[in-house]
Amino acid sequence: MKWFILVFLSIYLLMNLYVYMKLRHRAILPVLALGFFSPFLMRYADANFSPSLSYIIGLGTLLYLGFLLYLVVSFLLLDLYSLFVKLMHFTFGINPLPRPNRRLSVVIALLLALSLSAYSHYETLKPEVYHFHIKTDKVSQRIRIMHISDVHLGPVMGMDKIKLIKEVYEKYKPDLLVSTGDLVDGNMKRKDGLAQALREISPPLGKFAVLGNHEYYRGVQQAIEFTENAGFVLLRGSWVDLGSIIVVGVDDDDCRFFNACVGPLSEYEVLEDLPKDKFILVLKHKPRVDKRALGLFDLMLAGHTHGGVYYPVGKFIIPRLFDANAGWVELGKGSALFVSKGVGTGGPPMRFFAPPDIAIIDVLKIQTY
Repeated sequence: MKWFILVFLSIYLLMNLYVYMKLRHRAILPVLALGFFSPFLMRYADANFSPSLSYIIGLGTLLYLGFLLYLVVSFLLLDLYSLFVKLMHFTFGINPLPRPNRRLSVVIALLLALSLSAYSHYETLKPEVYHFHIKTDKVSQRIRIMHISDVHLGPVMGMDKIKLIKEVYEKYKPDLLVSTGDLVDGNMKRKDGLAQALREISPPLGKFAVLGNHEYYRGVQQAIEFTENAGFVLLRGSWVDLGSIIVVGVDDDDCRFFNACVGPLSEYEVLEDLPKDKFILVLKHKPRVDKRALGLFDLMLAGHTHGGVYYPVGKFIIPRLFDANAGWVELGKGSALFVSKGVGTGGPPMRFFAPPDIAIIDVLKIQTY
C-alpha cells in the first residue's frame, strides 16, 4: 500500500511538472502546487470537515486530477504529432502537415482537455441497465437479482448514486439485491443519511454484500458498520440458503495487507461442500475465478474493474489482469461470470466510453412438457 501511494505521488508530481514545462508561466505555479497537495487536503477534509465542505474539496480535487490527466495526454499527443512532422521533414525534406506554434498548441490542449473532461463527467450521470436471463432446472419460480458494484460512497459519491440505484430498483422490483464490493470509499462517519436511504430498499429475499478493496483503506470496521446499517448481510467466506438459491461471498484479497481476512478467500473452499441441486450465486469483488470452482457455481458476480474507466484501458490492459474486463462471460462447465463497470467511480467522476452499469438477472425455471 505504501509503495502504491509513493508511485502515485511520483507520477502525479511528474504530471504537474510536465504541464508547467508546457505552459511556461509562473502564474500557473500556485494552481499546480494546490493541485498537487489537494489529495492530502481532501483526505484531511474527509476526516475532519463537515460533509458539505469535504464534498466541495473532494469534488474539486478529483475534477482537477481528471482534467490534469486529459491535459497531459493532450500535450503528449501534440508532442507526438510534432515529432512526426519533424521526422518527415528530416527524412523527406518536406512538412506534409501543418505544425502549430507553442501558443496554439496550448490552446488546443486546453480545449481538448476541457471537452473530454466535460463529456467524461456527463457519462457518469446515468448508468446502463443490463437485463439477462438464465434458464435452469434448479429453481421453482423466477428469481430476479439486482447487481450493483463499486458505488464508492464517500466524500464525493453520495445520494445522487443512491437515487440512481433506487430508480432501477423501483422499475424492476428485484427479489434480491447484491453488492460486490467498494460500496463505501472514505470516512463514513456522519453519513447516516446514506445508510438510511439504502436501508429503505428492501427486496423480499434480502440484500447481500461482500467487501471490496476500498473498504479496507479507511478502516474496515466502519465500512462494515455502514454496510450493515444500510441493511446488507455481509458474506465473508460464508453462504446463505434462500431456498432454491444459495448466495456465497468471499472477502477481497486485499484484506491480507491489513490482517483483516475472515474465512477462506477462494470461492472453491466455500463451494466444494455445498449441495449441487440448488442455484449457486457467488459474490466476489475482483473478477478472478479459482478454476477449481468451475462447475461448482452457476453465476459469479464481480466488479472492481470499472470497465477500465477509460475505454483503451478496459480494452487492452484490464483483460490481462483479470478474467474479464466487463460484461457477461461463459466460463465453461455450466458456470458464468458477469463483471459490472460499477455505479460510481473511485477517482475522478469521469468515464470515457465505459459508462456505469447495473445488472438485472432473471433466473428462470426451464419449462418441461
